[in-house]
Amino acid sequence: MRKVLVTFFTCLSLMAAGQVTFQFVPELQGRTADGLLWVKLNSQYQQPIISLVEISVSEKKAGKIISVTTGSFLLLPGANAISRNAASSAIIRFANNNLARLVKQSSSFPEGEYEYCFQLYRADKSGIRELLGEQCFDYLVEPLTPLFLIEPFLKEQTCDKRPTFTWQPSMPAIPGARYRLTLAEMKPGQAIQEALVYNLPLINQSNITSPILIYPAAAKSLEEGKSYSWQVTVYREGVILNRSETWEFTVKCNDTPVVEKTEGFRDIDDLAKGNFYIANGKLHFSLHNAYEKQTLKYSIFCLNKPDQVFKRLPAIKLQQGNNNITIDLAENSAFVDGFHYILTVHLVNGTTKKMRFTYKTPL
Repeated sequence: MRKVLVTFFTCLSLMAAGQVTFQFVPELQGRTADGLLWVKLNSQYQQPIISLVEISVSEKKAGKIISVTTGSFLLLPGANAISRNAASSAIIRFANNNLARLVKQSSSFPEGEYEYCFQLYRADKSGIRELLGEQCFDYLVEPLTPLFLIEPFLKEQTCDKRPTFTWQPSMPAIPGARYRLTLAEMKPGQAIQEALVYNLPLINQSNITSPILIYPAAAKSLEEGKSYSWQVTVYREGVILNRSETWEFTVKCNDTPVVEKTEGFRDIDDLAKGNFYIANGKLHFSLHNAYEKQTLKYSIFCLNKPDQVFKRLPAIKLQQGNNNITIDLAENSAFVDGFHYILTVHLVNGTTKKMRFTYKTPL
Protein backbone atom coordinates (compact mmCIF):
# COMPACT_ATOMS: atom_id res chain seq x y z
CA MET A 1 0.00 0.00 0.00
CA ARG A 2 2.88 2.34 0.87
CA LYS A 3 4.47 1.77 -2.56
CA VAL A 4 1.15 2.59 -4.20
CA LEU A 5 0.89 5.90 -2.29
CA VAL A 6 4.48 6.84 -3.14
CA THR A 7 3.82 6.13 -6.81
CA PHE A 8 0.58 8.11 -6.67
CA PHE A 9 2.18 11.23 -5.18
CA THR A 10 5.13 10.94 -7.59
CA CYS A 11 2.70 10.97 -10.51
CA LEU A 12 0.93 14.01 -9.05
CA SER A 13 4.28 15.80 -8.75
CA LEU A 14 5.17 15.03 -12.37
CA MET A 15 1.75 16.22 -13.52
CA ALA A 16 2.23 19.47 -11.59
CA ALA A 17 5.70 19.95 -13.03
CA GLY A 18 4.23 19.74 -16.50
CA GLN A 19 1.94 22.69 -15.76
CA VAL A 20 4.81 25.19 -15.93
CA THR A 21 7.45 25.62 -18.65
CA PHE A 22 10.52 27.87 -18.65
CA GLN A 23 11.63 30.08 -21.54
CA PHE A 24 15.37 30.65 -21.27
CA VAL A 25 17.76 31.55 -24.10
CA PRO A 26 21.30 30.61 -22.99
CA GLU A 27 22.90 32.47 -25.93
CA LEU A 28 21.56 35.73 -24.47
CA GLN A 29 20.69 35.17 -20.84
CA GLY A 30 23.30 32.54 -19.99
CA ARG A 31 26.35 34.78 -20.36
CA THR A 32 25.90 36.83 -17.18
CA ALA A 33 24.64 36.17 -13.66
CA ASP A 34 22.07 38.96 -14.01
CA GLY A 35 20.73 37.32 -17.16
CA LEU A 36 19.54 34.30 -15.17
CA LEU A 37 16.68 36.37 -13.77
CA TRP A 38 15.42 37.18 -17.27
CA VAL A 39 13.87 33.72 -17.53
CA LYS A 40 10.19 33.64 -18.52
CA LEU A 41 7.61 31.22 -17.13
CA ASN A 42 4.47 29.94 -18.81
CA SER A 43 1.83 28.70 -16.35
CA GLN A 44 -1.09 26.49 -17.30
CA TYR A 45 -2.64 26.77 -13.83
CA GLN A 46 -6.02 28.46 -13.83
CA GLN A 47 -5.43 30.34 -10.56
CA PRO A 48 -2.67 32.76 -9.46
CA ILE A 49 -0.02 31.15 -7.24
CA ILE A 50 2.48 32.79 -4.89
CA SER A 51 5.76 31.28 -6.05
CA LEU A 52 9.54 31.56 -6.02
CA VAL A 53 12.27 30.31 -8.36
CA GLU A 54 15.51 28.54 -7.51
CA ILE A 55 18.28 28.67 -10.13
CA SER A 56 21.41 26.56 -10.17
CA VAL A 57 24.31 26.86 -12.63
CA SER A 58 27.03 24.23 -12.96
CA GLU A 59 30.06 23.92 -15.23
CA LYS A 60 31.13 20.53 -16.57
CA LYS A 61 34.68 20.65 -15.14
CA ALA A 62 34.35 23.03 -12.17
CA GLY A 63 31.02 21.76 -10.83
CA LYS A 64 28.44 24.00 -9.19
CA ILE A 65 29.07 27.72 -9.73
CA ILE A 66 26.12 29.73 -8.45
CA SER A 67 22.66 29.29 -6.95
CA VAL A 68 19.95 31.94 -6.83
CA THR A 69 16.71 31.98 -4.84
CA THR A 70 14.29 34.72 -5.80
CA GLY A 71 11.85 36.46 -3.55
CA SER A 72 8.21 35.45 -3.79
CA PHE A 73 6.04 36.72 -6.64
CA LEU A 74 2.57 36.12 -8.01
CA LEU A 75 2.54 33.54 -10.81
CA LEU A 76 -0.41 34.32 -13.08
CA PRO A 77 -1.98 32.05 -15.72
CA GLY A 78 -0.10 32.38 -19.01
CA ALA A 79 3.24 34.10 -19.61
CA ASN A 80 5.15 35.51 -16.62
CA ALA A 81 8.41 37.23 -15.83
CA ILE A 82 10.09 37.33 -12.44
CA SER A 83 8.93 40.58 -10.85
CA ARG A 84 11.38 43.38 -10.13
CA ASN A 85 10.85 43.06 -6.37
CA ALA A 86 11.44 39.30 -6.47
CA ALA A 87 14.62 39.79 -8.51
CA SER A 88 16.01 42.57 -6.31
CA SER A 89 15.44 40.53 -3.15
CA ALA A 90 17.02 37.38 -4.61
CA ILE A 91 19.59 35.52 -2.49
CA ILE A 92 22.74 34.67 -4.47
CA ARG A 93 25.24 32.05 -3.31
CA PHE A 94 28.57 31.34 -5.00
CA ALA A 95 30.41 28.04 -4.73
CA ASN A 96 33.93 27.79 -3.29
CA ASN A 97 36.00 27.36 -6.45
CA ASN A 98 38.08 29.55 -8.76
CA LEU A 99 35.47 29.77 -11.50
CA ALA A 100 32.78 30.84 -9.04
CA ARG A 101 35.07 33.55 -7.64
CA LEU A 102 35.69 34.80 -11.17
CA VAL A 103 31.94 34.99 -11.88
CA LYS A 104 31.41 36.82 -8.58
CA GLN A 105 33.96 39.46 -9.56
CA SER A 106 32.87 39.99 -13.17
CA SER A 107 29.22 38.80 -13.12
CA SER A 108 30.00 37.04 -16.43
CA PHE A 109 30.39 33.34 -17.18
CA PRO A 110 33.76 32.54 -18.80
CA GLU A 111 34.14 30.01 -21.59
CA GLY A 112 32.86 26.57 -20.58
CA GLU A 113 30.09 23.95 -20.80
CA TYR A 114 27.27 25.03 -18.49
CA GLU A 115 24.03 23.56 -17.22
CA TYR A 116 21.30 25.98 -16.11
CA CYS A 117 18.54 24.44 -13.95
CA PHE A 118 15.35 26.21 -12.89
CA GLN A 119 12.87 25.05 -10.26
CA LEU A 120 9.57 26.75 -9.46
CA TYR A 121 8.08 26.30 -5.97
CA ARG A 122 4.84 27.31 -4.34
CA ALA A 123 5.81 29.78 -1.61
CA ASP A 124 3.88 28.52 1.44
CA LYS A 125 3.87 30.65 4.62
CA SER A 126 4.48 27.49 6.61
CA GLY A 127 7.84 27.05 4.89
CA ILE A 128 6.80 23.86 3.10
CA ARG A 129 7.65 24.07 -0.60
CA GLU A 130 5.76 22.29 -3.34
CA LEU A 131 7.62 21.80 -6.62
CA LEU A 132 5.53 23.17 -9.49
CA GLY A 133 7.98 22.85 -12.37
CA GLU A 134 11.62 22.32 -13.25
CA GLN A 135 13.71 22.46 -16.41
CA CYS A 136 17.42 22.43 -17.32
CA PHE A 137 19.31 23.89 -20.28
CA ASP A 138 22.80 23.05 -21.57
CA TYR A 139 24.97 25.55 -23.42
CA LEU A 140 28.60 25.96 -24.47
CA VAL A 141 29.63 29.53 -23.67
CA GLU A 142 32.21 30.79 -26.14
CA PRO A 143 33.76 34.26 -25.97
CA LEU A 144 32.43 36.69 -28.55
CA THR A 145 35.10 38.04 -30.88
CA PRO A 146 35.11 41.83 -31.42
CA LEU A 147 32.77 43.38 -33.94
CA PHE A 148 35.17 44.89 -36.53
CA LEU A 149 34.28 47.76 -38.83
CA ILE A 150 35.67 47.41 -42.36
CA GLU A 151 34.46 50.18 -44.64
CA PRO A 152 34.49 53.20 -44.81
CA PHE A 153 37.96 52.98 -43.30
CA LEU A 154 38.99 54.84 -40.17
CA LYS A 155 39.77 58.48 -41.07
CA GLU A 156 39.27 57.72 -44.77
CA GLN A 157 38.60 60.46 -47.30
CA THR A 158 35.99 59.28 -49.79
CA CYS A 159 34.20 60.93 -52.68
CA ASP A 160 31.18 58.65 -52.31
CA LYS A 161 28.32 60.61 -50.77
CA ARG A 162 26.19 57.47 -50.39
CA PRO A 163 28.74 54.88 -49.26
CA THR A 164 28.12 51.24 -48.50
CA PHE A 165 28.95 50.21 -44.92
CA THR A 166 30.54 46.84 -44.17
CA TRP A 167 31.75 45.18 -41.00
CA GLN A 168 33.02 41.80 -39.83
CA PRO A 169 30.55 40.17 -37.41
CA SER A 170 31.56 38.89 -34.01
CA MET A 171 31.76 35.14 -33.67
CA PRO A 172 30.27 32.73 -32.79
CA ALA A 173 27.18 33.76 -34.69
CA ILE A 174 24.05 33.91 -32.51
CA PRO A 175 20.86 32.81 -34.29
CA GLY A 176 18.31 35.59 -34.57
CA ALA A 177 20.79 38.39 -33.90
CA ARG A 178 20.33 41.69 -35.73
CA TYR A 179 22.53 44.72 -36.35
CA ARG A 180 21.93 48.42 -35.81
CA LEU A 181 24.03 51.03 -37.65
CA THR A 182 24.17 54.62 -36.47
CA LEU A 183 25.74 57.46 -38.47
CA ALA A 184 26.01 61.08 -37.37
CA GLU A 185 27.74 64.24 -38.58
CA MET A 186 30.74 65.42 -36.57
CA LYS A 187 30.73 69.11 -35.72
CA PRO A 188 34.06 71.02 -35.78
CA GLY A 189 36.09 70.22 -32.67
CA GLN A 190 33.70 67.48 -31.59
CA ALA A 191 35.02 64.12 -30.35
CA ILE A 192 34.11 61.10 -32.42
CA GLN A 193 31.99 59.48 -29.67
CA GLU A 194 30.18 62.72 -28.86
CA ALA A 195 28.75 62.93 -32.37
CA LEU A 196 26.76 59.72 -31.93
CA VAL A 197 25.57 60.67 -28.45
CA TYR A 198 24.55 64.31 -28.94
CA ASN A 199 23.89 64.81 -32.66
CA LEU A 200 20.77 63.83 -34.53
CA PRO A 201 21.67 60.64 -36.45
CA LEU A 202 21.51 60.73 -40.24
CA ILE A 203 21.14 56.94 -40.26
CA ASN A 204 19.76 54.88 -37.38
CA GLN A 205 18.99 51.62 -39.16
CA SER A 206 18.01 48.56 -37.13
CA ASN A 207 16.97 44.98 -37.94
CA ILE A 208 19.91 44.49 -40.35
CA THR A 209 20.44 40.79 -40.99
CA SER A 210 23.79 40.83 -42.88
CA PRO A 211 27.07 42.62 -42.05
CA ILE A 212 26.53 45.12 -44.85
CA LEU A 213 24.27 48.12 -45.35
CA ILE A 214 23.67 49.78 -48.71
CA TYR A 215 23.15 53.49 -48.10
CA PRO A 216 19.39 53.85 -47.38
CA ALA A 217 17.45 55.39 -50.26
CA ALA A 218 15.44 57.59 -47.89
CA ALA A 219 18.53 59.01 -46.14
CA LYS A 220 19.96 62.38 -47.17
CA SER A 221 23.24 62.21 -49.10
CA LEU A 222 26.40 63.15 -47.25
CA GLU A 223 28.02 66.52 -47.88
CA GLU A 224 31.52 67.15 -49.20
CA GLY A 225 33.96 68.59 -46.69
CA LYS A 226 32.09 67.19 -43.66
CA SER A 227 33.17 64.40 -41.35
CA TYR A 228 30.96 61.63 -40.02
CA SER A 229 31.15 59.02 -37.27
CA TRP A 230 29.51 55.59 -37.34
CA GLN A 231 29.11 52.53 -35.14
CA VAL A 232 27.47 49.09 -35.37
CA THR A 233 25.67 47.26 -32.56
CA VAL A 234 24.57 43.61 -32.57
CA TYR A 235 21.53 42.70 -30.48
CA ARG A 236 18.83 40.10 -30.05
CA GLU A 237 15.40 40.57 -28.49
CA GLY A 238 16.40 44.03 -27.30
CA VAL A 239 19.55 42.76 -25.54
CA ILE A 240 22.84 44.29 -26.78
CA LEU A 241 25.41 41.56 -27.37
CA ASN A 242 28.34 43.53 -28.73
CA ARG A 243 29.39 46.96 -30.00
CA SER A 244 32.01 47.96 -32.52
CA GLU A 245 34.48 50.79 -32.16
CA THR A 246 33.38 54.22 -33.37
CA TRP A 247 35.02 55.21 -36.66
CA GLU A 248 35.10 58.48 -38.55
CA PHE A 249 35.52 59.38 -42.22
CA THR A 250 35.39 62.52 -44.35
CA VAL A 251 33.66 63.14 -47.66
CA LYS A 252 36.27 64.75 -49.89
CA CYS A 253 36.63 64.34 -53.63
CA ASN A 254 40.00 64.18 -55.32
CA ASP A 255 40.35 66.67 -58.16
CA THR A 256 42.57 64.29 -60.10
CA PRO A 257 40.63 61.16 -61.05
CA VAL A 258 42.37 57.83 -60.77
CA VAL A 259 43.22 56.48 -64.22
CA GLU A 260 42.78 52.76 -64.72
CA LYS A 261 45.79 50.82 -65.85
CA THR A 262 45.82 48.92 -69.09
CA GLU A 263 43.79 45.71 -69.32
CA GLY A 264 41.60 46.91 -66.44
CA PHE A 265 44.23 46.29 -63.75
CA ARG A 266 44.23 48.85 -60.95
CA ASP A 267 46.48 49.01 -57.92
CA ILE A 268 44.92 47.19 -54.99
CA ASP A 269 45.42 50.30 -52.84
CA ASP A 270 43.20 52.29 -55.21
CA LEU A 271 40.56 49.56 -55.26
CA ALA A 272 40.60 49.33 -51.47
CA LYS A 273 39.63 53.00 -51.24
CA GLY A 274 36.62 52.48 -53.50
CA ASN A 275 33.19 51.42 -52.33
CA PHE A 276 31.94 49.39 -55.26
CA TYR A 277 33.81 46.79 -57.33
CA ILE A 278 32.07 44.27 -59.55
CA ALA A 279 33.87 40.99 -60.12
CA ASN A 280 32.39 39.48 -63.28
CA GLY A 281 33.66 36.01 -62.54
CA LYS A 282 37.20 37.32 -62.00
CA LEU A 283 39.16 39.73 -59.84
CA HIS A 284 41.69 42.00 -61.60
CA PHE A 285 44.19 44.08 -59.66
CA SER A 286 47.87 44.99 -59.61
CA LEU A 287 50.26 44.50 -56.71
CA HIS A 288 53.91 45.45 -56.20
CA ASN A 289 56.10 42.71 -54.70
CA ALA A 290 59.40 44.05 -53.38
CA TYR A 291 60.57 40.59 -52.38
CA GLU A 292 61.59 37.39 -54.14
CA LYS A 293 59.23 35.20 -56.16
CA GLN A 294 56.57 33.66 -53.96
CA THR A 295 52.99 32.41 -53.79
CA LEU A 296 50.39 35.08 -53.05
CA LYS A 297 48.76 34.56 -49.65
CA TYR A 298 45.16 35.69 -49.66
CA SER A 299 41.77 34.87 -48.19
CA ILE A 300 38.16 35.71 -49.02
CA PHE A 301 35.39 36.43 -46.51
CA CYS A 302 31.67 36.41 -47.39
CA LEU A 303 29.68 39.23 -45.82
CA ASN A 304 26.34 37.53 -46.53
CA LYS A 305 27.42 34.16 -45.05
CA PRO A 306 30.09 34.90 -42.40
CA ASP A 307 30.58 31.23 -41.49
CA GLN A 308 31.37 30.15 -45.06
CA VAL A 309 34.82 28.64 -45.68
CA PHE A 310 36.35 28.86 -49.16
CA LYS A 311 38.41 25.98 -50.46
CA ARG A 312 40.31 25.37 -53.71
CA LEU A 313 41.07 29.04 -54.31
CA PRO A 314 43.44 29.48 -57.29
CA ALA A 315 47.17 29.59 -56.51
CA ILE A 316 48.79 32.83 -57.68
CA LYS A 317 52.53 33.15 -58.30
CA LEU A 318 54.09 36.56 -57.61
CA GLN A 319 57.07 37.85 -59.55
CA GLN A 320 59.41 40.44 -58.12
CA GLY A 321 58.19 43.95 -59.00
CA ASN A 322 54.76 44.88 -60.37
CA ASN A 323 52.24 42.07 -60.88
CA ASN A 324 48.97 42.15 -62.80
CA ILE A 325 46.87 39.54 -60.98
CA THR A 326 43.74 37.76 -62.14
CA ILE A 327 41.87 35.50 -59.70
CA ASP A 328 39.34 33.34 -61.51
CA LEU A 329 36.34 32.74 -59.24
CA ALA A 330 33.85 31.45 -61.83
CA GLU A 331 34.93 27.82 -61.47
CA ASN A 332 34.21 27.84 -57.73
CA SER A 333 30.54 27.15 -56.99
CA ALA A 334 30.86 28.70 -53.52
CA PHE A 335 30.55 32.21 -54.97
CA VAL A 336 26.96 33.42 -55.27
CA ASP A 337 25.73 36.03 -57.74
CA GLY A 338 25.03 39.32 -55.96
CA PHE A 339 26.77 38.38 -52.70
CA HIS A 340 29.35 40.71 -51.15
CA TYR A 341 32.89 39.60 -50.27
CA ILE A 342 36.12 40.90 -48.72
CA LEU A 343 39.46 39.98 -50.31
CA THR A 344 42.40 40.13 -47.89
CA VAL A 345 45.94 39.95 -49.29
CA HIS A 346 48.67 39.09 -46.78
CA LEU A 347 52.04 40.63 -47.62
CA VAL A 348 55.48 39.37 -46.57
CA ASN A 349 56.14 42.39 -44.35
CA GLY A 350 53.11 41.51 -42.22
CA THR A 351 50.72 44.12 -43.63
CA THR A 352 47.40 43.33 -45.30
CA LYS A 353 45.41 44.86 -48.15
CA LYS A 354 41.63 44.57 -48.19
CA MET A 355 39.09 45.26 -50.89
CA ARG A 356 35.36 44.63 -51.02
CA PHE A 357 33.71 43.30 -54.15
CA THR A 358 30.35 42.10 -55.36
CA TYR A 359 30.42 38.85 -57.31
CA LYS A 360 28.53 38.57 -60.58
CA THR A 361 28.17 35.33 -62.48
CA PRO A 362 29.63 35.85 -65.98
CA LEU A 363 27.15 35.51 -68.82
